[in-house]
Amino acid sequence: MSFTPGPNTIMAMSEGQRKGFISALPFNLGVFIGILFTLAIALLFSEPLKHNHSFIIIMKIVGTLYLLYLAYHVLISKPDSAKEALERPVLKGILIQATNVKAMLYFLTGLTTFTLPDAWNSTFVRSILLIVIGIAGAIVWSLLGQVMNRIYQQHYKIINIVITALLLYSAVDLW
Repeated sequence: MSFTPGPNTIMAMSEGQRKGFISALPFNLGVFIGILFTLAIALLFSEPLKHNHSFIIIMKIVGTLYLLYLAYHVLISKPDSAKEALERPVLKGILIQATNVKAMLYFLTGLTTFTLPDAWNSTFVRSILLIVIGIAGAIVWSLLGQVMNRIYQQHYKIINIVITALLLYSAVDLW
């Protein structure tokens, strides 16, 4: 989920392509701060709702609908839909991450429904793992921004179909 296209990864790729990896780091810092904010909100609600079957079903429905929405938009997107390089990249990174429904679902699902071996099952360890995986997605997209952009420009239809299929698989896999 952290590496699939979403608002933060697409903007990280755009920043990496337009400014280069080092100059895209302020945006990724903002994404990191946004991840911490989103995790804090998720932590407030994850423990009380962890064993609430109705909540888990609702989150699966919302998650499925959101993944289907993303799949549709990935399928119809074209290379010329990338946004311009950002002004105030740290603030934009925070805002784009903190308002990212996919990120909230990522944390709530990661904290409440996935089971891990006992050594990894504490909330603290899960949180650190989710943060590392979460920021890795944005950093990888920034690092490979220019390469990804060139490949995407040439093969965007095939790439969009593959990513759409992966998002559809993720939607089915929630159940």
